[in-house]
Amino acid sequence: MKKLLLILTALALFCISADAQRRNIDYATAGVILSVDDAAKLYPGIDLAYGFRNYNRSAFVSFAYGAEAYGYWLPSAGFSSMGIYGIPQIGVVIGPTNFKVYPHTGFMAGFSTTVGRFNTGSSNGVAFEFGKNATVDFCAYYIFGRAWTTAVNFTWRF
Repeated sequence: MKKLLLILTALALFCISADAQRRNIDYATAGVILSVDDAAKLYPGIDLAYGFRNYNRSAFVSFAYGAEAYGYWLPSAGFSSMGIYGIPQIGVVIGPTNFKVYPHTGFMAGFSTTVGRFNTGSSNGVAFEFGKNATVDFCAYYIFGRAWTTAVNFTWRF
């Protein structure tokens, strides 16, 4: 029993010290998107997001969680669509301090003029972090019942 208590205490102290190095990293992103409808027609557009990720920047591998407010606009001829979503995300940040790979996934909830009502979806992607501030994020967004939208986002982390 004493050994178990000692192991649990050591594990708790390790987790507290590792957690103490975690922090929220705010970011803003802008990018280009490409939406595909049911007839395989392509619609280009732009997207913006603001959010945060919480992880340990100095760790080689760190579990990450966060959230973002995401919006897009597809101004294509004959088809104009806008949407705004809240996206809680989870992922794993892998790599040395200067270059990290961040595969992530999230659940989307919001409003789209394409659907014309509140709807849900999913967000999946991989981000490549360079240094302290710059990130390139490749994402696929899916509004349930609609076609995929893919995006390449350029992110500035604060």
